Amino acid sequence: METFARTDTAWILPLLKGELNTEEVATRFGISRLEMEERQRLFLESKLPRIEGAVVVHNRGEARIRRDRWGVAHVEAKRLEDGYFALGYAMGQDRLWQLDYLRRRVRGRLAELFGRSRLESDRLMRTLGLGAAAEKAVEHLAPEETAVLRALADGINTAGEEARDHLPLEFELLEYEPESWQISDSIALWKWRWWMLTGRLDLIALEEACKRHLPEELRQAFLQVEAGEETIVPGSEPAGATGHDVGEGSNNWVVGGSRTPGHLPILATDPHNAIDYPSQWYEAQLTVPGIDAIGAFYLGTPGIYLGHTRHTSWGVTNHTASGRDLYLETIDEEREAYLDEGVWTPLEVEQQEIQVRGEEVAYLEIRCTARGPIVNDFVTSVAAEGDRPLSLRWAGSQPATGFASMLKLMRSTSLDDIREALRRWPFPNLNFVFADSNGRIGYHAVGTVPRRLPFQSGFRPADESEHRWEGVWDFDELPQLIDPERDWVATANNPPWRGAGPYISLGNWSDGYRFRRIRERIEGQEKLDMAAVAAIQADVQHVRGRELGGVLAAAMHQSSLPKVRELADLMEAWDGSYGVLDIGPTLFEAFWDRWLKRVAAVRFPEHLVNLASSRAGGVARRLLLGEAIPWFPATADVSGEIEDVLHQVADWLYGELGEDTEQWRWGHLHQVRFPHPLGAQSPALEALLSPGPFPTSGGTGTVRAAGISTAEPFRMTACSTYRMVVDMASPEHAWSTTTGGSSGHPGSRHYADQVALWLEDRYHPLRMEIEVADIEGTLELRPA
Repeated sequence: METFARTDTAWILPLLKGELNTEEVATRFGISRLEMEERQRLFLESKLPRIEGAVVVHNRGEARIRRDRWGVAHVEAKRLEDGYFALGYAMGQDRLWQLDYLRRRVRGRLAELFGRSRLESDRLMRTLGLGAAAEKAVEHLAPEETAVLRALADGINTAGEEARDHLPLEFELLEYEPESWQISDSIALWKWRWWMLTGRLDLIALEEACKRHLPEELRQAFLQVEAGEETIVPGSEPAGATGHDVGEGSNNWVVGGSRTPGHLPILATDPHNAIDYPSQWYEAQLTVPGIDAIGAFYLGTPGIYLGHTRHTSWGVTNHTASGRDLYLETIDEEREAYLDEGVWTPLEVEQQEIQVRGEEVAYLEIRCTARGPIVNDFVTSVAAEGDRPLSLRWAGSQPATGFASMLKLMRSTSLDDIREALRRWPFPNLNFVFADSNGRIGYHAVGTVPRRLPFQSGFRPADESEHRWEGVWDFDELPQLIDPERDWVATANNPPWRGAGPYISLGNWSDGYRFRRIRERIEGQEKLDMAAVAAIQADVQHVRGRELGGVLAAAMHQSSLPKVRELADLMEAWDGSYGVLDIGPTLFEAFWDRWLKRVAAVRFPEHLVNLASSRAGGVARRLLLGEAIPWFPATADVSGEIEDVLHQVADWLYGELGEDTEQWRWGHLHQVRFPHPLGAQSPALEALLSPGPFPTSGGTGTVRAAGISTAEPFRMTACSTYRMVVDMASPEHAWSTTTGGSSGHPGSRHYADQVALWLEDRYHPLRMEIEVADIEGTLELRPA
């Protein structure tokens, strides 16, 4: 069998980096293009880990890793620690460079590899201190948490040591080797996910801007949920504040046995996150005494975040009740002190050096008060001249990890077990939906939701004691819905309750459209099997488009501009669907983006317009529907404002896309690329590492979520990064898919083998019992 020659790296690596082109390689090395392709293939395959046979390991007992035809690792061991060692070993085999990249990101060490382009990210991570918080959390771990994290780390490190002579491609491209994995690294990665779900500091700045720039009546209207009647727990009043749905939310739902042909619940879950590649989810099954569970681990961590056992299943969405506050500090710069309840208190000041590739060391000064770090550099200034120093208090700084809760979830056999497992869930704030094989279903919000008195949105005065947190909401007080009479439960980042109290008004809830569409699909069918439930995950009808498309078409018909009137019939025929062949979403999104910015510009200064437009949907909708809101000046004609925006839309459509309306189809503009961190360094690396671009359906408020940039309205930035459907009548035969594949090696067949599934809304079997024909490799780990 032909093998890779190490000397070929002399041209393969420069070719991939863009330092040589194929003609130069052919001339210097006397190699044809076909030979280049074959030798590059052999080079990439030389990086692949061993998945068959036996490996001798030290200080661990026996374990087995079987990989199925999708590369999913099924881990078995007779002891908990040996199982976690094997799990870490599999993660290290499949994703060693990604693990190191994610660790460097959260610890603020990316500039060492990528240079100045990652310096701002490093400054943020170091200022937040997620790495330092992870180090402190190690001291607070329960014994079992410590044991599984140590075993996981040992497994990752063993896989890394065995790969020293064939490290993943990225290490060679960047010319470095990985450091040993520590327990705190797993915690740090988990803390990063907490931050990604709960940080969003600019939303607090926007609430402050509303207080400064809007009268109270308009402030309330601006912050109102766009489709606020759609709450998780049924009620009767509209809900409070909202944020524009940018596609970085999630869906989950469960339908009870009265609604399924198997008379037991079916659960679906799909998290929506910013697009990374490879996926940050790692599918695996762990079978050890007391645990037999399968699903998606957050890479490098020990708990199944979305998954099931043989008796229970669970899915999560972001419960966006606020777990952070920004405080206006009074600081004496000369004394380096801040005012705390009338007393001048020394600031904690730390100087850090950041290594920057190819440049001199960068320096960072981190200043902290009793509440937390000063974060002005990472928050949009409300005042054009800059805000007073702002400190951050964030519930994610607590030392608890929640890994004990996740282990209990993986051991659960009933709905009551799940609720007990979640009772001490520390953070982030999440909506858990769950089911068991006894036919029970439920929902419970979990996490750390601070009690705040007095209620106040925006920035808080730091030196007034009444603005400190007064404890947290108890688990039994948090929103919940168990075995409801309607026999279904769903969440889509929408408000849990109705009303306008602090709990709701300080949250950043989604606009409610995804939840409404999920409800329509569930209640529109008498019985739902797995295929019907999965079809809801693929639904691309946007309720906003469905309800406002006709209104917009009417405005187009009345336009004074012929080119706008020509668009009316296209708009009128649209049913709100965001399919790749639809033209309606292109017209509607071109208008909606400009309309949001027009609405925001009326009341907010220029430097806040983009931020304000992300939350202007409620007011923009009401104005488009003709409601009498005193948003525009009295002298302005709202219909004239709409007409002006329609003129802009027509100019853009015909000017940028041309006269041929075939070029206006949604899939022509709305495309997804799955960007690897190194993909942007050269065309060759982008083609090798970053699958795409591909036309894809969906939008920011469709169930099949597809987040798009507010700065570049058609560039896709977020999506459903994992989809799972579990029928409790046969939980051993679940379905799932992710963005990419199980492997982080571009030479593996599993690097991108799920991309087609994801694009086509298909799934692979997520089996707890693997047929012999579906086993791709069995690796035995044997003690020395």
